[in-house]
Amino acid sequence: MKTYYSTDDENYSHETVGDALDELDSDGRLAAGTIYWEADFLPMEPQQALDAAQVLEIADERGYDMIGEAWDNPFSVPRDAQVELQTLLDTWAKKHVDVSIYYTMVGKPRQLAVTEADLPVNVRAKRV
Repeated sequence: MKTYYSTDDENYSHETVGDALDELDSDGRLAAGTIYWEADFLPMEPQQALDAAQVLEIADERGYDMIGEAWDNPFSVPRDAQVELQTLLDTWAKKHVDVSIYYTMVGKPRQLAVTEADLPVNVRAKRV
């Protein structure tokens, strides 16, 4: 698990608190009390983006668009058939899809605040 930091609670692109504080400083927002966030991330697995239930739902919708009211939802299959399809999708994705550069957030982000101790010495000296 990796922890990343954000100055806007959207772009978690900073690997250290120092990097987040540097961005706040370059934006002219570095001051005691300024909010930033940290969150934990795990590498994305291809199966997180491939969902058998969604594949089946899309197939049903396309069939309805092509056939109309006579369409009887033949892609509404039992749970064990969905699990079988998910296993096939997972196996295919592990072989052909590389998402190793992407991370997904685990849990909720944590709000942090810049403290006086976080400020560079030259900034603290100006306040005295």
